[in-house]
Amino acid sequence: MKDEYIFGLVGHNVSYSRSLDIFNSIFKIKNLNGHFELYDFSPSQFNDKFPQLKNENIDGLSITIPYKRKVIEYLSDIDPVAKALDAVNSILVKENHFYGFNTDAYGFSLPLRKYHNRLKHGNAIIFGAGGAAKAVIYSLYTDYELANYYILGRDETKLSHFKESLKKQINNININFVTYEHYSQISNISYDIVVNCTPAGGWNFPEKSPIPDNFNWLTGKIYYDLNYNDHNIIIQMANEHSLIAIDGSTMLVGQAVRSFYLWTGIKVSIEEVYKSVFTHQ
Repeated sequence: MKDEYIFGLVGHNVSYSRSLDIFNSIFKIKNLNGHFELYDFSPSQFNDKFPQLKNENIDGLSITIPYKRKVIEYLSDIDPVAKALDAVNSILVKENHFYGFNTDAYGFSLPLRKYHNRLKHGNAIIFGAGGAAKAVIYSLYTDYELANYYILGRDETKLSHFKESLKKQINNININFVTYEHYSQISNISYDIVVNCTPAGGWNFPEKSPIPDNFNWLTGKIYYDLNYNDHNIIIQMANEHSLIAIDGSTMLVGQAVRSFYLWTGIKVSIEEVYKSVFTHQ
């Protein structure tokens, strides 16, 4: 065990992040000396500043938007899950080398475990076609055996690229890609879970919504929003329509605790950390 641990978050426009609170809570619970830093790099700064972090006595880095794929080119090694998802959100820094992991799928799965029987072999509607969506699909497929996926996006070209990327990494599942303008074609399909993998409704875009105007709430069971901001308007809508509504706070804590273990070998209670950081919610 070290005398002091140093961790950080690498991203852009992420001053809202609760990662500092989470890791400070972990330090307190485990009675450790630790420091957590926010590294907010613009895209023009990233190539110069990010590689330098391996020389600054840092033990671990959380990676968030928009750099989960960008960091891969700087890694000495990558774990199988991160490789399958083509996205890294956790980096162990050791002896001037970066080692990449993905703990998003693990964190995403945590609050759904009690609903395993409701989800098995079911249908999912997913808003967004980025790295987070890929982690969600991976988790729903490997942990809950969901059979059918409907991916909604605004950009047909981006959906096409996402489809090709998925083909290389996740096979033998039924995935349908639909633009918002064609949502009416699937509006009557019943779904077991709908997941918002976009920033819409989150900290930076609280008034925006990823939900189509004619979205049929009555055909659903669970709404899961990866955003974790207070007073999320879509979480409120899901509650009003009697869906089980889950925000991204448990996922955030779960992936951070998992990263902490990868960086230090020390286990900490997810429940205890969550209670310490999100008791007001």
